[in-house]
Amino acid sequence: MARSALIAAICCLALPAAVGFAASSKPKRKAKATGGGGFGVSSSKAPRLDPQAKRLLRDVGGDVDAAQEQCFQNALGRLREDAPELFDELMAAEGGLPTGRAHAKLVELFWDAVATYIPARQRATDGGMGAKMRAKVDAIAQLSTTAGSAVVDVGCGDGALLPHLTRAGAAPSSYLGVDISARMVELAAAAHPSATFVCADFLTLKPTATFDCVLLNGASQFFADQAQLAAAAAAWVRPGGLIVFSHAQGAAFVADEHRGNPAVARSCLPTPQQLAAIAEEQNMEVLPTTRCVPDDSAALPTPHTLEGEHFYLVALQTQMVGANRDGEV
Repeated sequence: MARSALIAAICCLALPAAVGFAASSKPKRKAKATGGGGFGVSSSKAPRLDPQAKRLLRDVGGDVDAAQEQCFQNALGRLREDAPELFDELMAAEGGLPTGRAHAKLVELFWDAVATYIPARQRATDGGMGAKMRAKVDAIAQLSTTAGSAVVDVGCGDGALLPHLTRAGAAPSSYLGVDISARMVELAAAAHPSATFVCADFLTLKPTATFDCVLLNGASQFFADQAQLAAAAAAWVRPGGLIVFSHAQGAAFVADEHRGNPAVARSCLPTPQQLAAIAEEQNMEVLPTTRCVPDDSAALPTPHTLEGEHFYLVALQTQMVGANRDGEV
């Protein structure tokens, strides 16, 4: 695939206005450079554009999307100089769909570019969230803390979900945020110094402890193999713990992402059939929808289903030690 074609394909992927929660499927042009941080980030901790990013933004007339796209292209150029074999592997991907380390690098570069221009985008803050989005985010946080306070947040971005998890019962000292983007991890660590953040490819990261939940919020579509991802997550979860798949925009939004840019968004959210197969393979249980989404919020889509067309929130629960498939000891 030609370099120009790959860049064009990457740049058509939705660029998040608020990482993990609200993204637009249409590019926004001529966005003004306004400050902001992740949900729950105080103004004193709001990230700032670095000098190079400022210059690039000025060179493109203040168009944040154009600056972000150019930032990505510049990163590809550096990759070509610093790691020519990996660059060639990325460019030679069959059908323009890289796999393995080439895909991991592509996702890393993409989210590095997104992170670079987070300070130049108007970010929704906790007080500015609409009732519907707040209800979705609260439901994700509540389910993720059902089994306990220790959470691994895969694809944590700039730590946007951490304040919501904390209010739901998670302990920042028992929280681990994992992201493949070093820039995202820098932003997250600066905004949330009491939590731990690691820059790594989750599939290659070895568990350092067991947790009550592995949360995959707005992240699983960036992995090609959902079964492989679930197996990796299961290694981090204690008996009785949860693996939560979620996306506030829902499965339809992710399907559009996948159709628009399969080079980065390699898959869709797991279907009920895929969830059942993963659960069988991992000796887990697919939680019924009534245990995933509270039924007391008028702002949430009802009825909630495992398809999660407009709000996706499902969970797999590991078996307790000594329990059979029906949960009996």
